[in-house]
Formats: sequence, structure tokens, C-alpha cells
Amino acid sequence: MPGTDTLTSAATSAATSATPHTEAEDAASSPGRGLPGWWSFIEDRILLNVATILMMAAIGFMFYEASSRSLLSESHWWAEELVRFLVVWSVLLSLGVGTRHGHYIRMDLLLNMMPHRVRLAFAWLNSLIGLAFSVLLVIAGVQEVTHLQAIGMFTESNLDLPLWTVRLVLPLGGVLYGFAFVGNIILLLRGHDPDPPVEGENL
Repeated sequence: MPGTDTLTSAATSAATSATPHTEAEDAASSPGRGLPGWWSFIEDRILLNVATILMMAAIGFMFYEASSRSLLSESHWWAEELVRFLVVWSVLLSLGVGTRHGHYIRMDLLLNMMPHRVRLAFAWLNSLIGLAFSVLLVIAGVQEVTHLQAIGMFTESNLDLPLWTVRLVLPLGGVLYGFAFVGNIILLLRGHDPDPPVEGENL
């Protein structure tokens, strides 16, 4: 009926206007977060799965070491060392994607009360500092890996792994971490807030 169609159209229009979505919010909340889609695929589908597998492996070796100590009164030094390596690799591989998706504790009560331009200024500051830290991590990691490879140092336990291969995660993690801030900078150059307040946060 014409009257029913008019009421339905009006209700739909009112519902749409009651929950507005700006272009900035859609861009900031999109999976790409300013980065190309293929990079989001690598992070979400490959890096996160690899990091999860490494963390699960660390938990498994930790359980094996604890069970061996409790039940057999035997301790395996290689297991303790391997757990440390697996945890560090898992964290550094997923640090960038975790930052990009905002999976960290944010002290943003005061920041959400500020005007949009002030939040953008702080977002620029945060992104530049984070990118600078990532560059320093890459430089320090490359120097350490090169030094360890030159002297031929191995791990302490009977794993006998070349230590430079273990420390290779430092520059690699720095690069992955830096991409998160590069994505934020791309959004800021487009005039978007990379971390807009979610519903209920904007006081």
C-alpha cells in the first residue's frame, strides 16, 4: 500500500540518520587501516596463524617440561630455552597487527574528550614516535644479527642453534611493527583519525 511504503521508507531513513557513519570512521575501522589489502591478508591470515602456532607450541613444550619435572624428576634445559624463543617470536610477529587493530590497553579517557583536531595531533605524535622506535629496532636488530653471525655464537642449551637466526626476529618484528604506524600515517594524511572513539567512549 502507498501509505505503508511511505511509513517504511520514513522509518528506514530515521534509523539510518540515528546511527550516522562518517567516512573517517569507516576508513579507520576498515580491515586495511590505510594499508593495501594484500598486506592485511598477510597479517590477518598468515602472520597471526604463525604466531598462534608458535605460542601453542611454547605452551606444549612448557607443559612437557613441567610434567617431566613433576613426574620423572627430570629437567630439560633445551625446553626452557625453546619456550623463550617461541614466545618472543610469537609476540614480535603479532605486535604490528595487534597495534593496527587496537588490541592494547589505551589510556584515552582525556583524549576522547578533546576536539577532533587535537586528537589528530596526538595521533600524529604517536605515529611518528612509534615509527621512529620501529626504525631503531630494525637498525639495532640488524647490527646484532650481523655481529652474532660474524662471531658464530650458538644458543646456550644443547639445541645448538645459531643465535643470529633466533635474533633475526628483532629486525623482522621492527618492520612489521612499523607497518602499523605507516598505516596510521596514511590515514592521517587522508584526514582520518586512525583510532576514533568507539560508541560509548566519546564523553
